[in-house]
Amino acid sequence: MSETTMISRYRVKGMDCASCGTKIETAVGRLPGVREAGVSVTNGSLRVTHLESASIAALIDQVRQLGYEISGPLPTRTAAGSEAATDEGRLDESPSLQDHSHDGHSHGGDLISGKQPGGSGHDHFELGDGPWWRTRKAALTAVSAVSLATAFVTGLLFPAIGPVAFLVALLVGLIPIGRRAVVAAMAGTPFSIETLMSIAAVGAVVIGATEEAATVVLLFLVGELLEGVAAVPAPAFGDWPASFPRSPASRRLGESTRWRRQRSRWG
Repeated sequence: MSETTMISRYRVKGMDCASCGTKIETAVGRLPGVREAGVSVTNGSLRVTHLESASIAALIDQVRQLGYEISGPLPTRTAAGSEAATDEGRLDESPSLQDHSHDGHSHGGDLISGKQPGGSGHDHFELGDGPWWRTRKAALTAVSAVSLATAFVTGLLFPAIGPVAFLVALLVGLIPIGRRAVVAAMAGTPFSIETLMSIAAVGAVVIGATEEAATVVLLFLVGELLEGVAAVPAPAFGDWPASFPRSPASRRLGESTRWRRQRSRWG
C-alpha cells in the first residue's frame, strides 16, 4: 500500500529576492520524504508536496537554519484533493490556502501524521506581526553597528589594540553570515550570497584590511535588512477593505445604511 502524499503550506518571512526562494526550494527539496517544494517570494509562502511520514520539525528547522522565519503548517490538503476546514493555526490567507484534510491525523507537531514530542497538542509556529526593527535581522544589524562603532572609538583611544577590536566587530556580523553559508552549502546551494560575502571578508582580513571588511559586513547586513523591509508582501486584494482602518463617521454611515435597508424590508 503506497503512502499518502500530502500538500502543506507555510508562511516564510525574510525572503527578499529570487535567490532566497531558490535556496529554500533546494534545501527543503532534499529532505527525506519531500517530493516537491515551491516558493513564492512575492507572497512569502512555501508549498511542499511530501509523504505523510515527512518530518515537519526537520522542514521548519531547515528553513530557520538558512536564516528565515517560518510559520505553519497552514491548512493543507491531500494530493488526492479531499478537503476539510480547520480553525487552529490558520493565518490570513486566500481561500485557495484554506483547505485541509485530516484523514485521521493532526497536522501539528513533529510529523504531519500527528506524532508530537512529549505528546503535547498542536504545535504551530507564529511569525507575529511586529515591526521590522524587532526582527532578528534588525537585532544583528544593530549589534554589528554598535560593535563597529566601539572598535572605531577603541582604535582612536588605544591604537595598539585597534586591529583586534575591528576583528571582533567583523566576527560579530560575519559568524551568522558564515553559518548560513555553511547550511546553504550543505543543503545544495554552495555559492550563495552568504558564501561570497564570507570569502570576501576573509580575503580582506588576509590582506590586512580588517577595518574595511568589518564595514562591508555591516553594509551587507543593512542591505539585507532594507531589502527585507521593501519586500514585505502587500495584503491580498480581497483583504484590502479589512486592512483599512474605519473612522467613526464611516461606522455610523454603515449602521445608518443597514437601518434603512431593514426599514425598506419591513415597509
